[in-house]
Amino acid sequence: MFWEEQAARTSAFIIERATPVAGRRWIQEKRPQPLPSASQRPELRLFAEYRLFRIGEDVARALLSWGDGLRRVQLLESVPTPWDVLRWQARGWRCVSLVGADAPLGRHADPLAFAIHDLCHLEKFAAPEHHVGQVGFFRLVERAMSDAAWAGFETGFDDLWRTERDYVIADMNGSPLFLFAALKMKLRMAVRRRLARSEGQAPAATGPLTAREEAVFDAALDELIRLFGWDGAVARAARQVSTRRDDPAAARILLETFEEEGLAVGRNREPLG
Repeated sequence: MFWEEQAARTSAFIIERATPVAGRRWIQEKRPQPLPSASQRPELRLFAEYRLFRIGEDVARALLSWGDGLRRVQLLESVPTPWDVLRWQARGWRCVSLVGADAPLGRHADPLAFAIHDLCHLEKFAAPEHHVGQVGFFRLVERAMSDAAWAGFETGFDDLWRTERDYVIADMNGSPLFLFAALKMKLRMAVRRRLARSEGQAPAATGPLTAREEAVFDAALDELIRLFGWDGAVARAARQVSTRRDDPAAARILLETFEEEGLAVGRNREPLG
């Protein structure tokens, strides 16, 4: 099966690079009970039957679930752009990259670390309690960023905003409420920096927004909410939700909105393209 072949290839990639580093420590111990896996491929059975040096359970489960066809994975030989990652996640997929040492690895030490990082994100994306909502969140972000009005929304924001925005849409997984709250926080700081530049001042490094900053942020947040296509109770909930998790009613409304969007994606599968 195609997915089993891809998972086995990724397992072999990890084994080939991790074994020389770990040496005798590579195989830690035999598991009392193998992890669930229907595959008989030796590359995958190793992860199912043994604990391996510095290979977390999430990595092993990602490989085995992928091998059983339980993960939607785009296997790459290059580093994708944040936009590519966003588009795949908006369709229920996550990517795993097997690259060479000359690839742009960012903060990752080597290709092995890069692949392990991708597998960890694959499992976070596939987490049953968050998966559908995440798909909905990423789909709404993709739709908003595809709108012609998005360029106007970002006018005056700096490169740090774009870096932090891309981090949220391509390198964070978990609760869709946390992802949206994180995007709001990045927007809050981007507004502070833009306003300070417009007034010829240095932005404050810490502390709450001033009344002036709050007013400008509220306007920017209203624009973001419009780009998401929200009004009424959903728009009010989006304004209330924060990383403090202090408004359970608003959180429930917004979570249901993300999950409805994610379920719609599941019913109307689009090609990756």
